[in-house]
Amino acid sequence: MIAGLAVWSLLAWIGYALVDPVLGWVAANAGLLVDGGKGLATATGAGKEVGSVVDNLNVSGFLGQAIALLRVVLKPAIIVLWAIGALALIAAPVILPRIIDRARRLL
Repeated sequence: MIAGLAVWSLLAWIGYALVDPVLGWVAANAGLLVDGGKGLATATGAGKEVGSVVDNLNVSGFLGQAIALLRVVLKPAIIVLWAIGALALIAAPVILPRIIDRARRLL
């Protein structure tokens, strides 16, 4: 059980530490992705219509807002998921034998 908690905590800590660098990388490449998509649409014959639609939608602004929201939500979500997982790992030795006993009685 202690090894399971240690592994679970290590995974949560790694995820928590990697949230900011990964979202920073995504934010840095979001503009390139949008520009590449517009260039691909123009090259395939979709024309300037697609470029104007993308500009009107303000996709890069939307992506920036989505990334900002993820920065606010992901770290607390990782902490909550870690706590739920830790409680499940702590409760497993108590709950699993009862479930196994009930399953044996039914068979």
